[in-house]
Order: sequence, then structure tokens, then C-alpha cells
Amino acid sequence: KRPLQRSEHMQQRPASAASARGARAVDQESVLAMHRVLFSSEREFPCAWARQGFALRGGSFACGLKQHQGGPCGVLAVVQAMLVRHISVGGVLAASSEAAASRLIDSLAGIVWSARVGRLATVVSCRAPELPPMREAGDHLVQTSCRSEEEVRGAIQAAAGAYTRPSGGGVALLLYSMLLTRGLAMVARDADFPSPLVLPNGYCAQELVNFLLCGRAYSNVFDGERVVGEDGDGSPTRLRGIPRPVPVGFLTLFERQGSLLPALSGGDSAEGCVTVGSHLKQPEHPVYVIQSEAHYSVLWLASDAPPELDVADTFDVLYFDQLAEAEHPTRLTLRRGHSPPSHPPPLESVLLTRWPAAAVVDWNGAEPLL
Repeated sequence: KRPLQRSEHMQQRPASAASARGARAVDQESVLAMHRVLFSSEREFPCAWARQGFALRGGSFACGLKQHQGGPCGVLAVVQAMLVRHISVGGVLAASSEAAASRLIDSLAGIVWSARVGRLATVVSCRAPELPPMREAGDHLVQTSCRSEEEVRGAIQAAAGAYTRPSGGGVALLLYSMLLTRGLAMVARDADFPSPLVLPNGYCAQELVNFLLCGRAYSNVFDGERVVGEDGDGSPTRLRGIPRPVPVGFLTLFERQGSLLPALSGGDSAEGCVTVGSHLKQPEHPVYVIQSEAHYSVLWLASDAPPELDVADTFDVLYFDQLAEAEHPTRLTLRRGHSPPSHPPPLESVLLTRWPAAAVVDWNGAEPLL
């Protein structure tokens, strides 16, 4: 059998374990309230979100996730980055299909557990093979309370068929779990200003990406907090960024684009709001979610070499796009120099925000991504 089929078979076994931890139905009003936080209205998940599970590709890159359509790429990319973090040994991802499936459960459990406020987390599963419509979901969704990360892992393992079915509701179930774990009121207060987690165009807001990366739906990518407007006539505003180092990092093209714009007058410029802080640029593991335009993908160091070009003249990184048809990561070689290109392609521009001395990015025979 294919690994995914085996995984789904395994996932059906421990249903009684979830019942032993006090699983109960998610009431219909809670479902509607979660959608109001996600979309700022009682809106259904777009089809690209509702029919997207965390399915592994199998084959030569066993830990690669497969995305069907554009939209939930930010969610898929964070989970992919966490999965790489769990499997990578010196940049090598030589895991079997069984090991990749197990580490995927670890990755999902860690993301949910990071959203807790105290010592309690919630895992949401679905009795139906597909995500039901919002106004019928209360008849099919089940929530399980967990008092440790290991219990979260067990609850997700018990419901893993629902999470990993290729066209199942895995993405939605992960978001439901995080919302109930953090608490809807807390998530709504995390953002600097009222904002949906899923934008009207069907893409992830920065708050949602941050929610997945650090368990808090804060609005910014700088370190800690900033207060703006202290010298003005109005009340100062506190802006919140990433509060602590995170397991995997984040790099964005918007930082490079902002650095090319002239600074605005008046002290803190718009450039400051798109400067990624050290908590995301120097994560606990050298794995990064990459935002280029409206798409998210993943990049990680290919070895244990020092991740700085002032220490090593050259080193390799691996890049993977879960929406692309490629069955394995692309190896890029970064080389130090004094004159970075003036108009590099978007992905290379993102790399320059982390490694500004990378004057040459060698695609090693692969077609450069524009």
C-alpha cells in the first residue's frame, strides 16, 4: 500500500483514546464565532481551503506536502517548515514514509500546543470524510481537551485520517484547533487592529502566519513591541511583533521591496514595519518560511555549515514549493561577493534580506523561479 493509505489506516485505530480524554461536540455557535474571527464574517472556507489536507507526496521526497490550489499556502508552508525541522539532520531529509507521517503528527501537535494560554489545548476532529458546510459543522466536529503536548499528539494521531486525507479538511481542522486553544477573544485582541486571518482574496494574513509560527496572531514581523505616536496629539499605539525566538523562521520579499523605497518623513518609516527581526531571521533551526509576492514556500540549509557568508564563502540551501509539481527540493548555492545584482528575481531578493552578501545565487542547472 502507498504510505498515505497506510497512514490513514493507522489513524483510524485510536478513536477510543480520544473519547477517554473527554471528546465532545463543537457547538454550532462556536463554529460561527470561529468563522467570524477567521473571515470577519460568517463566511464559508473557500474550496481551496476546505478541501486541503496535509497529504504527503511520498516518493523520493517522502516528507513533502502536496498543495492542490493557491490560497492556503501560508498554512501548508509553516507545517512543511516544521516537518523539515523535525526530520532534517544536517540538511539531509532521508526519512521513510512511515517516519515522515509520524513527524507530521509531531509538527501539527507542536503548532497547536504553541497556541495555548495555560496548560490546556484543544484538538478538533471531524466525523465526516470532508469538511461540512459551516452551518452544519456542529453535527460533525468534535473537540478534545489535552493537558500536554503528548496528549495533543495522541488526539491528532487518533484523527489523523481527517487531517491527512488529500481533499479532507485538515487545514480547517488545524485552524479550528488553534482558535479554540488560544481562545477567540485572545486571538481577536492579538492583532494591532481588527483584521481577518484569511483575507478576502483567499490568502493568509500576516496575523495567521505569525499565529502558526509562534502561537500568537500578532500583526508584525519585528522583534517584541513598538510604540508609535508617543510624540503626537493622540494616544500612542502599541504594535506587537514576534515575542521570542521561534522554531522556524520567516523571510519576506516585502522587506526587500521596502528597503528599496525612500524613507518616509517623521522618524519610524514604513520600512521599519517590514523589517524582519532576529527572532525570525535567526530561528532555533535554520528552516525558513519564504513569502514571495502572495505565495509561501520553504527553504532550509543543506548542511551544518555556518549560515553566514562572512564565515563561509559559499554554502547551499534547499528550496521546496508545496504547490509546484517538483518531486524534490531545488539546491541553490549562495556565494559571497560585494555587488549583489540590482534586479534579482523575487526568490533571490528574499534571500538577500537574510544573506545580503550573496552576490551570486547559483541554481545548479535548475530553472530559476521568477
